[in-house]
Amino acid sequence: MSQRKKSKPNDNITINNSSKACSESDEDIPFYHYSKFENVKLINKNIYKAHIKKIVSQEKTAVEVVALKCISLNNFINEVKRHRKLEMNDSILKFYGITKQENTNNNMIVLEYANNGSLRQYLKTNFQKLDWNVKLNLAKQIANALMNLHDNNIIHGKLTSESILIHNGTIKLNDFDINYLRSLTTTVTTIPIQYVDFRYLKLFNKSLDIYSLGIILWEISNNGISPFEKELIPKSSLSTPTNNNIIDLMNETIVKIKSEKGIPGIPLKYKEIYTDCLKRHENSRPGIFEIVNDLSEINIISDINTATKTDDYFIIFIKKLFEFFINIFKILPNEMRPNSIKNYIRENNLNPVNIFHKMIRYSSHYWFTSLIGFCYQHGIGTIIDYHMALKFFNLAGNERIYKKNISSNPSLRKFYNINKEIGTIRLALMYIDGIGVVKDLKKGFKICSKVADERYNIALNSIAYCYDEGLGVEKNEEKAFELYLKSAEKGNAVALYNASECYFDGTGITKDEVKGFQLHLKSAHIGKIDAMNNTGHCYYNGIGVDVNRKEAFKWYFKGAEKGNYISQYNLGYLYANGHGINQDQVKAFEWYKRSAENEYEYADGQYIIGKCFYEGRGTQKDIIKAICWLNKAKENGNIFAFGLLEEDQVKAFEWYKRSAENEYEYADGQYIIGKCFYEGRGTQKDIIKAICWLNKAKENGNIFAFGLLEEVIDRMIF
Repeated sequence: MSQRKKSKPNDNITINNSSKACSESDEDIPFYHYSKFENVKLINKNIYKAHIKKIVSQEKTAVEVVALKCISLNNFINEVKRHRKLEMNDSILKFYGITKQENTNNNMIVLEYANNGSLRQYLKTNFQKLDWNVKLNLAKQIANALMNLHDNNIIHGKLTSESILIHNGTIKLNDFDINYLRSLTTTVTTIPIQYVDFRYLKLFNKSLDIYSLGIILWEISNNGISPFEKELIPKSSLSTPTNNNIIDLMNETIVKIKSEKGIPGIPLKYKEIYTDCLKRHENSRPGIFEIVNDLSEINIISDINTATKTDDYFIIFIKKLFEFFINIFKILPNEMRPNSIKNYIRENNLNPVNIFHKMIRYSSHYWFTSLIGFCYQHGIGTIIDYHMALKFFNLAGNERIYKKNISSNPSLRKFYNINKEIGTIRLALMYIDGIGVVKDLKKGFKICSKVADERYNIALNSIAYCYDEGLGVEKNEEKAFELYLKSAEKGNAVALYNASECYFDGTGITKDEVKGFQLHLKSAHIGKIDAMNNTGHCYYNGIGVDVNRKEAFKWYFKGAEKGNYISQYNLGYLYANGHGINQDQVKAFEWYKRSAENEYEYADGQYIIGKCFYEGRGTQKDIIKAICWLNKAKENGNIFAFGLLEEDQVKAFEWYKRSAENEYEYADGQYIIGKCFYEGRGTQKDIIKAICWLNKAKENGNIFAFGLLEEVIDRMIF
């Protein structure tokens, strides 16, 4: 809403910032060669700790610690799919990709490494340092993580204090496996009985997770001590899940938990929650949404002077986060803002879920309600909830809150004003875009107009944009330009950028490329990332300024380092052609790749990477990867990818066939050949041959052949 269209691309350097979301496929999963991992050490029966190098910037690399988890081939695909489904959830271990252990048949998934170990270890090691504020926070995080699983219709099935990990003091769920309980009688020798309700073992449903959660909440209150933790079920008992000895032991322990005297400092409501989770009948147990809500209502009363250093740190961080939030509205386009907030939190080694709960429970949260609403709208630290987003955006402009809490405090008054401005703009935008409400352009414009006066430069820019595009008001380009300039004069980099685009296009003002360039340069110096890219574009093409390839390189590099995928692509182009810098095909490939792998799925970057793999330019020639990237580019609308793919479908098929028929039984080649026969790509469609090749690929360990083979057979008509 607040930013005008980008400059048009020219033949050599692209400026178009548009992208089209595409659905992820199995081929998107990164594969790491096992030889790339260093210092691999076994830390559990099937988990390894390892180091791997990653590119940080053009000149720098860093070593990242990861976990490698061995998993059986039968469960491999489902495990990968679940991780991919939940990869944006900050309470789940990050999924980086897959690998295969050399000289073995061990398939492994590459995961984030949790540096504080399991929840049980963390509680036992730090029990003297953990007050009830910290314990309650851990409980809330676990409940929220489980809520996200249940919201995605995933049952954890193995929820224990050992399967919950801690990374930098925040929780990470691990080891969820839908087949776990179903396969107890065939694959598990012993299991810790405290987490499983054996009365309902045959009923694999969400209430089993609730039962396990109740035990974990009790453990948190007891500093990691688990009920009858040394008792294990022998395999012989598993054939009779209703074994009376087991049931008796469980009943005895649960009665003991419910009747125990109060643990020092434990909130009464907290004890009620975990005892409800352990109720005998599964239908009597609360749902996860009820548990999350009940936990959020618990307040640990403490004098402000005795607040822990941790609490003080979070309060300071929330203020810094809000200041960062304000700043990104002045320098970043809409689509980059949510990820910038997430990245800022992660760069400070904090968890968005944790931060969100701190914000929502902070007694003075009324001065940053726009940030809370933004988190609800974009699912930052919580699930997406447009109703709650609207509620908090509305609260941002509440005059009664202002008079009661803020009007006499100069520093809070400043925060209130900017909070009101951003909250009102976000509310208006929801009406203009029809997000969570019925689309109403006039109402959106009217809401935004409430704060569009001389004090509010962000709102001035938004109103200007409405006049520019005719959103809820009659189109008036002269008025739009006038308001862009007013907002720009008050230091708004987005408005400055928009005014410069008006000069370039002759929108509302006489076309003047020199003035347009000057405003672009000024906006870039303030920190507007798109302006950095477009300043480079002007220097490269001599638009409003003399051609200067070195200056073009300088500004593209600045934008690329800030994460602008267009700048990353353009920087790759300069390296590839030796413009403004010494020619370097390897560095060109690296920057093209960063552009292609960017979260915005940039089609031109994907096309050029496919071409690099196809030609072996800046990287080793790899036809399979070339086809993969070109397909992505085609799906995202790159017209050149269509031609290159069509031109080489038959050649590609021949290459795949040679690799598949190789004496080494190349499983990936066999999978691709099967897929080609199934889709009729590069050869005549032949379902029987497709099944034959996919079977070979499956037998030789290709994980994707399982799923495609199922699909082929399901669609056959006999």
